[in-house]
Amino acid sequence: MDQPIKIDATNKETENQVIKLYFDPRTWSFNRACKENVGNRSFITGPDGVLAESFTIGDWSNHWTEIVSETLLLPKNTDCSFTFWLNGGENDRNDEVCRFDILFNNNHEQRFSYNLNRNYIRPVKKLNGWELYEIPFRTQDNEYTELRFVAQNAYTTILTAKDVSAYAELVDHPDPFEADRPQRHNIVFSDGFPSNNWYSTKSLREKHMQQKANKKYSADLSAKSLGIPPFPHLHFGPVEKMPKGFIPDIDISQITASIENLFNKVRQGKYASIESLEDVMESSGDQAREIIEDATQKLSDALQEIIDEIQATAEDRLEAVSASLDALSSACDMLEELDAESLAGNITIKVTGGEAEDLDDILSDVADSISDIADDLRANIEEISDHLEELRGSLSL
Repeated sequence: MDQPIKIDATNKETENQVIKLYFDPRTWSFNRACKENVGNRSFITGPDGVLAESFTIGDWSNHWTEIVSETLLLPKNTDCSFTFWLNGGENDRNDEVCRFDILFNNNHEQRFSYNLNRNYIRPVKKLNGWELYEIPFRTQDNEYTELRFVAQNAYTTILTAKDVSAYAELVDHPDPFEADRPQRHNIVFSDGFPSNNWYSTKSLREKHMQQKANKKYSADLSAKSLGIPPFPHLHFGPVEKMPKGFIPDIDISQITASIENLFNKVRQGKYASIESLEDVMESSGDQAREIIEDATQKLSDALQEIIDEIQATAEDRLEAVSASLDALSSACDMLEELDAESLAGNITIKVTGGEAEDLDDILSDVADSISDIADDLRANIEEISDHLEELRGSLSL
């Protein structure tokens, strides 16, 4: 056993003292028991921008590499911690070894072992590709202590670190694409990751930008853009960034004007019970509006799902769109089948003076206006159906 390094743990002011240990590459060396050690010790710029000394061990092959500390003489039954910065230690095959071991009295079988890869242990801080670790342990009934780092199938760099409190003001800066990558940052690459792989920073940034564009595109197909506002003020807002020719530019301002003219005409009549006529019309309009809005929302939802899963489930989604169009067509059927004469039973007309306009004429105007609404909506539905078939054909479904 090497000459032990005694740690002075005298602390009269603190009953439960913690001995803090820090990685010092100068006091570490390759384990002579390992025949395939690979690596080197060198100065590099750390995550805080300060030049510091480090140990890089292991490579992408099966070389089992270990570095060991000097033997430490620590007090028995004492809480300790060991602090260091770590970079790398993972590959995209998920078969690497990146481990920190603590041996007491040279007893390898009873060692403490800490896997430092795949998020087994949460780091204190992530900064510019580096992870700061503070590993706690207790000496128990032991005194002679040795620390080890083990690496295989991945480059691993361990860097000297200050106390965790020294980095308190440094804001965490983790990899924004960490969840997508099969391995973490490694300083052997200029950008931290292989530039020619699918998980390179450039590739993932482009992927996320495309996903954002798709989400915005889906939002443009939301109910707000495609839905019908409360009857009788029907209109379709502009739909931006749609595939050319997919959704028609629907303008039903003439329908709105027709309905408003109808109500203006009725309001200018000489009937004491005009309110009754308006109530009947509003009730019928509410019913039609609910059917149309529900069908339109289903249409919007189906279109949005097409954008999200166009390659995998396009056929199912297009069927849902067709079903929604059928629902809209049914709404038009309801409008066309409204019996204006049946409304007469709900209206009591009283003449307050002058000649009364014939009720049949008023109801005829109402029926004509509702029919015009249905005709325009049906024309729009047919146009959407045509474009839907074009889309189905382009997908070769």
